[in-house]
Amino acid sequence: MSIVLAILALSFLVFFHELGHFLAAKFFHVGVNEFSIGMGPRLLSFLYKNTRYSLKLLPLGGSCAMLGEDAAGSGDFLAPKQEDNAENVYDFDGVIYSEEELKTKSFEGKPAWQRFIICIAGVFNNFLLGFLIALFLTGTIGVQLPKIASSNASTPAMESGLQEGDEVRFVKIGNAGGRTVHSYSELAMYLELHKEEMQEGEISLTVFRDGEKLSFQFPAYKDPTTGLYRMGVVLSSERVKFQNPLKTIEYSFYELAFNARVVIDSLALIGKGKVSRQEVMGPVGTVAVIGESVSSSSQYGFFVMLLVLLNLSMMLSVNLAVMNLLPIPALDGGRLLFILLEMLARKRLNPKWEERINTAGMVFLLALMVLIVGNDVFNLLTGAYSKYFSS
Repeated sequence: MSIVLAILALSFLVFFHELGHFLAAKFFHVGVNEFSIGMGPRLLSFLYKNTRYSLKLLPLGGSCAMLGEDAAGSGDFLAPKQEDNAENVYDFDGVIYSEEELKTKSFEGKPAWQRFIICIAGVFNNFLLGFLIALFLTGTIGVQLPKIASSNASTPAMESGLQEGDEVRFVKIGNAGGRTVHSYSELAMYLELHKEEMQEGEISLTVFRDGEKLSFQFPAYKDPTTGLYRMGVVLSSERVKFQNPLKTIEYSFYELAFNARVVIDSLALIGKGKVSRQEVMGPVGTVAVIGESVSSSSQYGFFVMLLVLLNLSMMLSVNLAVMNLLPIPALDGGRLLFILLEMLARKRLNPKWEERINTAGMVFLLALMVLIVGNDVFNLLTGAYSKYFSS
């Protein structure tokens, strides 16, 4: 049951992404040949207002195939054929266009700014969904602020003058770039990213205490048990629910930005070669981890299970948005880059070259997907993901 919920959650995120493209295309009167959920052969399909709606066999992925989109290299894979006994009428698998509509309703026939909005609408929808989930979670269970708890530990941090209740707002370690933080998760993420610099670099904190901003500097604390270097403070586990709705909205945006930053930081670590193969996770691994998380949380009741599923869905929705913004051909980011170049140059790029680049990008993405799914299966079989399955 938990795996089914995980698949449904992932499918809904893709559906919501494609829905953004669909609604924007309809708003600008672009013909949509097919709006589908899933991939592979059709299980269910029907026509409504000159658009085919389909449910496909594999419940991962989806598409919004627009008229003329293949001229940009993305491809709707529906070849037009002139109907018998009907002059100047074209049939895209049951979706009918006149010769005039082939021009007026074509994606490629629209102004650059309209095509830009249509392309970015899917990403916008994923960020919107992530924000709405964050708003619900923040309003329901509150936020764990980066506040210092009481501690009797004799560490350089506490000896520097830090006190119980101080709320950390800025952190910097050594020569690493500093970062403004608004939650426990943001602070913990920064410390994890810069644990190597912690050994030699001085830690700088800016905290709020009774409305006053204070700054502290101190060396890291070396744990005598593990030998690892730590900040040397105990952070509060208390969650705060805001009475002011504007504060709830504000911290929901912080949560959204944090999840986007996690994706960007993770991509940077991959680029630096600091992420092992066992830590790379694709759709199969994602479904498995979501399913296990939901299953483990179900023992605490339906509401807790729902909160876990929503939190993971928020993270994945933001992940999907950021990844689609990457300027890789065949992704939304690649298409947006072509449109931006067109707007700057004030002339259309060579459609043939654009199509070739996008085709190459599609081949690259398909090859990458095969490798990632293969890596997922290998990690599941060898137990590399077992650390995510502990309850």
